[in-house]
Amino acid sequence: MDPGSLSSSPDESALSEAMTLAGKARQLDARGSHHEAERFFHRALELIDPSAPASYPTLANIWNSLGELYLHMGRFDQAEQWFTKSLDISGSIRDLKEISASRENLARVQRAKSELLKAKALKMLGAPDDMRCGNYSCSSLTSSSQAAFYCSHGCQKDDYERHKRYCQYDM
Repeated sequence: MDPGSLSSSPDESALSEAMTLAGKARQLDARGSHHEAERFFHRALELIDPSAPASYPTLANIWNSLGELYLHMGRFDQAEQWFTKSLDISGSIRDLKEISASRENLARVQRAKSELLKAKALKMLGAPDDMRCGNYSCSSLTSSSQAAFYCSHGCQKDDYERHKRYCQYDM
């Protein structure tokens, strides 16, 4: 067997295992088991070589998801740290979807901190080419929002329950 093929296989296997663990972590986060999800994310990160360029897309994805977890936990500084790391590495590999997701999530942190001007500035960085819909569960990228930062009126309505907790106009 070629020794070169042996060295690439563990990397692929580790990335696959890391994504499996991250998927489980996302499920735990969605169920509200935040501390257990945090452990799974960190176990996933331990499997990845951060200096290997092949791992960059996986790292960006997991770092962004870890930031979302910390946002759900109200740990805004940690969320911001992981979103920034995801944005940095996504920019280096020009992954527009992950860039816009990380920027949107950084804007969510700023909104949660009542830094609305900073949040809007972050969202506008990608406008109009790669802005992400403001609906947390929508994965579409938009180039023309029908309402402020939403890809459709339906997405805006679907997001209202989450949005109203942060909206300054609903007081």
